[in-house]
Formats: sequence, structure tokens, C-alpha cells
Amino acid sequence: MRTIATVGALVLAGFATWATAEPVTYVIDGAHTHVPWEVDRFGFAKTMGSFSQVAGAVTVDPNDMASSSVQATIDLAGLRSDLPEREEIIRGDHWLKATQFGQITFRSTRVRAVSQVDEPVGLDVVGTMSLAGVEQPLTLAVTLNKTGTDPVTRRDAIGFSATGQFKRSDFGVKTALGLVGDEVRFRIEGMAVAPPSEDGVVSQDD
Repeated sequence: MRTIATVGALVLAGFATWATAEPVTYVIDGAHTHVPWEVDRFGFAKTMGSFSQVAGAVTVDPNDMASSSVQATIDLAGLRSDLPEREEIIRGDHWLKATQFGQITFRSTRVRAVSQVDEPVGLDVVGTMSLAGVEQPLTLAVTLNKTGTDPVTRRDAIGFSATGQFKRSDFGVKTALGLVGDEVRFRIEGMAVAPPSEDGVVSQDD
């Protein structure tokens, strides 16, 4: 039976463009990271939205995935749902209490490789999320899509996809339970870039 460390090394070995065997810390690129979410509304349909202001860092250790880590912050000012009035209600005191708790945060506590060598690099990222002033455990199912050089910034980059879900009632957000769904599902499509190289390459946006 392969150990977690062995599986992690094998799946990461499949990334031909992996630049180094040393741990690398990438900074989340907020311009190219998207976090759509959905929640049931009265059983008729899903209300959908997204978060547009995401920051943080991803540290990847190709030799020991358990030593990798993620920390991320979502600013509630960037909450979008295609209806400004609804956005203000969600940010309000009956829901996310954004005036008092302006950010959602996530910090990993454990990373585990779950994919086989002939599959995409799959990880379970276990950590703690803080929402509306309450902390609860959260697990993300993450796929590392690609590592390499971003053609615009010419910096080392990593692309990833993730899914997760949580019950808002676990975070004390219980407004309209039974009418509006308790379970919130979300997806992350993101990119993170390594710090600028010492040769002075300047980041550009596309």
C-alpha cells in the first residue's frame, strides 16, 4: 500500500513543468481567482453569486504534500449576486454581519493526496473557516490543474480547482431556515503566482 507521502510524490512527478523540488509559496492572483456559490431559495431554484475579492497564499512542497498549506481571505465587500439589494441583505446583520466581520477566512491544518499516479493531482485540504465570527472545520476537494510559467507575467504559477460545502447554521447564520437552504455549495477556480524573480520582471495583467 502506498503511503500518502509516496502518492503525493508520484502524482506531482507527473507535472513535467514543476520548476523546483523545494517548497514554493505562491500568492493568490485575485484577478484570476473566482469563487461562485449557490444556495436553495424556497425550493424553486438556486440563488447564485460569487466572491470577487480573494487574497492569500498557497505553499506547495512536492516532496511532502502534508507539509503544504493554504491560507485565504475573502472580503465580503466583493460579494456579488446580480442584485445590489440582495447583496446588501446578505452582508447585513441578519446574515453575514459584514459590518462586524468583514472577511471570511480559511487556514489549512492538513493536506492529503488522494489521486492515483495516472489521474490529475487530487488533494483533500482540511482546515478551519471563519464566517460571521464563528470558526468551523471545512474540507476542500482540490485538483492541481497545472504548474508552469504564466505567459503574461512570466512568473511561475499554479492553477487549481476546488469544491466544498458547509451548513450556514453551523456558523450561526440561521435566518429563514426552512425557506432558504442551510447548505451552501461553492467552487473555486484559481491561480496563484510565485513572487517576482530577482531579475526585476514586472507583473502585468491581461
